[in-house]
Amino acid sequence: MYVLHIAFECAPIAKVGGLGDVLGALPKFLRRAGIDAAVLMPRFGDAQVKEEALRLVHEGTLSYRGQQLAYRLWLQAAEVLGFPVYLLEEPVYFGRSGVYQDPATGLDFPDQADRFFVFQRGVLDVLKAGVIAPDLLHLHDHHTALLPVWLREDPIFRELAELPIVFTVHNAEHQGRYDWRVWEEIGVPVAQPEALQHQGQLNALKAGLLWADAVTTVSPGYARELQERDDIAAGLQEVFQQVAPKMRGIRNGIDPDVWNPATDPLIFANYSVDELAGKAKNKAALCRAMGLRFDRPLLVFIGRLMREKGVELLVAGLEQLLMHQLDVSVVVLGTGMPAYQAALEDLRCRIVRPGGFPRLVLRFEFNNTLAHQLYAAGDILLMPSRVEPCGLNQMYAMTYGTVPIVHAVGGLRDTVDPWDPRRQQGTGFRFETFTPRAFLQAIRRALTVYHRPEQWHILQRNGMQQDWSWNRPAQEYLELYRSLVPVTS
Repeated sequence: MYVLHIAFECAPIAKVGGLGDVLGALPKFLRRAGIDAAVLMPRFGDAQVKEEALRLVHEGTLSYRGQQLAYRLWLQAAEVLGFPVYLLEEPVYFGRSGVYQDPATGLDFPDQADRFFVFQRGVLDVLKAGVIAPDLLHLHDHHTALLPVWLREDPIFRELAELPIVFTVHNAEHQGRYDWRVWEEIGVPVAQPEALQHQGQLNALKAGLLWADAVTTVSPGYARELQERDDIAAGLQEVFQQVAPKMRGIRNGIDPDVWNPATDPLIFANYSVDELAGKAKNKAALCRAMGLRFDRPLLVFIGRLMREKGVELLVAGLEQLLMHQLDVSVVVLGTGMPAYQAALEDLRCRIVRPGGFPRLVLRFEFNNTLAHQLYAAGDILLMPSRVEPCGLNQMYAMTYGTVPIVHAVGGLRDTVDPWDPRRQQGTGFRFETFTPRAFLQAIRRALTVYHRPEQWHILQRNGMQQDWSWNRPAQEYLELYRSLVPVTS
C-alpha cells in the first residue's frame, strides 16, 4: 500500500508547530510498519533540504486566476529522513522564505490564501499527470482540505474520484475561511454549495470533513471535545457531530530518534531512567549559562506565545508565584503575540531585586537546541493551554524526566495522569478550571512533591517509562488505511 501525505509542513524541512513534527515522524514509522509512505509539500525559499539528495521528477504548468504558473517537482531521497519527500517548487508563491509569515515582519503573507490554493492545484496537476500514484491520500489541516472536493466533483479528475482520502484535523481553530466568490472563481460547482460554506464563507476545513472518507484528529480527548464543545470546534460542532461515524482520535507520538535523553546530541549530558545523574548536570549547566540558582526548582515554558496556549494564564500565575515565592526560577522560550511578550517583560522588570539572581529569564525566539536543553534541565514544564488538540511538549518533558503541569483539555488529559502519592502512580499534575488560582494551586502541589526527593524521583521515572513513540499510533493508522483500501491494492 502506498500512502501519500500532503501537508504544508514537514520537519526539519519546514516547521512552524506540531504539524511539522507529525509529518517529520509518522511516515517513517508507517514505513517501519510495512506501509510505503511519502510526503508532498511546497518547496519554500528557505526549505532545509539536502540538495545532493534531490532529483527532479516532473515539470509542469498550472492555471490559477488567469496566471500560468510553471512548477517543478523534486524528490528528496528516503535515506535523508527515513521516507521520501516530494517538494513542489513554484517561485511566484513559494520562492520566498517563510511558511505562513514573512520572517522580516512576523506578519502573515498578504497572499496567504493564494499560496494554499496554488499548492492544492499543483497537487492536483501532479496526481493527474500520474507522476505519483498513491493508493490513499492522507491530507493534513485546512491547507489541503479542498482537494477532496476537486477530486470528487470535477470531471477532469474522474479517474481519481475513487481515491480513498483520510483527512486529519490538527487544530480546528484554523479553518481556512474565505470569501465565497473565491470558490466561484477557482472551484467547481457542487450539488449543495452550503456544504462548502459556514456563515456565508467558503470554509475549507468543513469541506475536508464532509468530503473525506475518514476523519481523524490528534487525540481521543480532542475528538470528543470537538463534538461536545462549540468553543473548541470554533463554530463547527454540528459538522463534527455529523461526521462522528467516520471520525476517530489517534494520539500523536514523538520520535525517539530525535527526543531521547540517552542519545540527544543537543543536551549538556546524556542520561536515562536508570541513571538520572545526568539530568542534574544539565540543570547545572543551563543555570550557569543563564545566571540562575541551581538549588531552586526550575520551571520552564516552551511554546508559542498565543491565546490558545493559555499565555494570559501563564502571566497571571507567574505573577502570583514570583511576587510571593522567592525560591523558584522560570525560563520562558517562545515567540508570538507582542502583547504577551510585553506582559512577560513587564513582570520580569517588576520582580528584579538589585544584586540578586534573576528568577525569570525570557527568550523570545525559536531555538530548537535551547528547547532540548530546557527539557533536559527543567524540573517542571508549565503547559496551561486553553486548547490543546494533542500536545507534544508534555510528552517531550516526561521523556526527559521533567514533570508537566497541564490544563486538563484535549490530549493533555489523555497523556498526563495526576500524581497519586499513596499509590506512587501518575506522571504529572492537572488542573481542571482555566483560572490563575487553579493553575497556581497545581504549581504549589508540584513544588510540595519536588521538596520530597524520593517521591519526586518516582514521579520522574513514571513519566520516563511511558512509550510516547509513534509505534502504537502508526498501527492505528495502518488499521484505518486497510479499512479504506481494497485488499487487491
